[in-house]
Amino acid sequence: MRPGCPYWTLTVAGAALALVGCSSPIWDDEADWVLRQRVAEAIENELATLPPGGEPLETSQPPSEVEAALAERRAELDAIGAPIALPRGVLDMGPDLTGGKQKEVATSLQSAIVSAVGNHLATQIARLQPAINQADLVAAEAAFDALFFSNIDFTRTDQPSSVPVLMGIPLGTPFNASERYRFETGVRKRLTSGAVVSLATDLTRFRNRVGGFSLSPDPAYTGALRLGVAQPLLRGFGSDVNTASIRLARNLKRRSVQQLRVELLQLVADVEIAYWDLAFSWHHLAIQQWLLQVGIEVREIMDRRRDFDTKLAQYSDAVARVEQRKANIIRTRRSIRAASDAMKLLINDPQLTVGSEAVLVPLEEMVEAPIRYNLRETIMAAVTNRPEIQQAILAIDDATIRQTLADNSRLPLLNLSAEMAYFGLTESAGDVYGELFEGSFVDYVLGLKFEWPIGNRAAEAGSRRARLQRSAAVIGYQQVVQSVVVDVKAALRDVIANYELIQASRSFRVAQAENLRALLVEEETLAGLTPEFLNLKFQRQETLAAAQREEVRALANYNKSVAALYRAMGVSLAMNRIELEITDDDPSPNHSPQSRPERTGEPREYGLQP
Repeated sequence: MRPGCPYWTLTVAGAALALVGCSSPIWDDEADWVLRQRVAEAIENELATLPPGGEPLETSQPPSEVEAALAERRAELDAIGAPIALPRGVLDMGPDLTGGKQKEVATSLQSAIVSAVGNHLATQIARLQPAINQADLVAAEAAFDALFFSNIDFTRTDQPSSVPVLMGIPLGTPFNASERYRFETGVRKRLTSGAVVSLATDLTRFRNRVGGFSLSPDPAYTGALRLGVAQPLLRGFGSDVNTASIRLARNLKRRSVQQLRVELLQLVADVEIAYWDLAFSWHHLAIQQWLLQVGIEVREIMDRRRDFDTKLAQYSDAVARVEQRKANIIRTRRSIRAASDAMKLLINDPQLTVGSEAVLVPLEEMVEAPIRYNLRETIMAAVTNRPEIQQAILAIDDATIRQTLADNSRLPLLNLSAEMAYFGLTESAGDVYGELFEGSFVDYVLGLKFEWPIGNRAAEAGSRRARLQRSAAVIGYQQVVQSVVVDVKAALRDVIANYELIQASRSFRVAQAENLRALLVEEETLAGLTPEFLNLKFQRQETLAAAQREEVRALANYNKSVAALYRAMGVSLAMNRIELEITDDDPSPNHSPQSRPERTGEPREYGLQP
């Protein structure tokens, strides 16, 4: 271990490598020490500058002088403008595409996530891949199944033949005629060492059809029992070589499971982000409707004062502002329907199809509970849980398996074959095997086959290629670790920044509410309302609406950044109580979504026990 290398770093790396199974010879010789160090140091180097342990930090918001100064009037200021809580059933969405009244369907974030995990089409496709790869694994394992074989053949011979002549006397007949029936059956099995073992028996009936020429016995029954073995001694020898296809197929299945986790993590994050985007759009509509309502009130006042002190241009400006606010409502309705369709596409609820005109309404309010975090522990959790890390580890194992095959192909071909056979010959088929097991007639065959290409250039090139590919896989692992670390840090920064922005945007909204409140107080004490004053009221309404929109946007961005942090850490499924279990019998993974943890109340300890 390198000096200063934390023990837990190698522990995490070792736990990740354990995923590939103890049968995979990733580190078989001392020459692999450099690669092993690079894998271990990939995590250590990223955390070398971070202090170990320490108390977790907590997201915080800077103190607001504005809110402190206006604390006594806070309830009054919160009541000015659009309602803070999302009003349901009172917002006007206009007619739907069928011309009827717009239908609304309330949904919770938990039910949306559960529906998406169970019904999303892309996820359904990803669910099938592990079962497909399981079938490939079974096919690879079947290469070592015992094989039963049988052969039946009939041969009839009727050929002319030359006849030897001795002192003018022909020996034999000028033709060869016979009939032969042969039946063979047995079992053949391939072993993980590379050997092929066979046990077979055959029974042959031979009958001579040459007139004037007889054999004894005729017909004759010949039986044989053969036990044979063919074993590679160099190239093709060993379980590591002969089970390589099985291990590659097993790794392929594991990668498909990890890819399913990648897609589920992204899906859960996408659902949460889409949910809060939808909530923001509904809040935006509430703000726009309030802005239109108060704008109409100001316009009507200016309309009544047209004969007194309001010029036509001033009244026309008020009318234009109201019409602009109506246009903004139309745009906001369009954004709500688009966000609702995006949600329906993700959750793919069979009772709420994409083609339906019902619009989703979020039941949950956006929250701003702080979280506690520790950067080192958060990165460690991501390295442990991110499926991309496991896929990179499996890629190293695949490259190692292929390197083992390539190194073995450099060896000469030296195959040993051996066969022992027992024979029996009788006049009847029933007596053949009795004579055969007496062991009176036994054949032995022993052979060696050697082959080695001169120069062996193809095998050497293949071995070098496999080693380079393995080095590339290790570098790819380091690259994945770095991308995960960057992903986690970026997500954590977004969470911290968005949490601070909530306070900043709220202070802005409170200040704008105080500006409008002061104007309303002045309006009550004025003897007359000048057009300039009413124009200022228009401006204060719009600045307050913009401030409210920014506050809601900050809340939505904070909730979305927390979802993104869950995904970056690889804990979205665990945080939403979704358990993924892959079975060989069921082509779809069983998931058990339970109640979703609330993000209210006590601050969350983030990165300590994800």
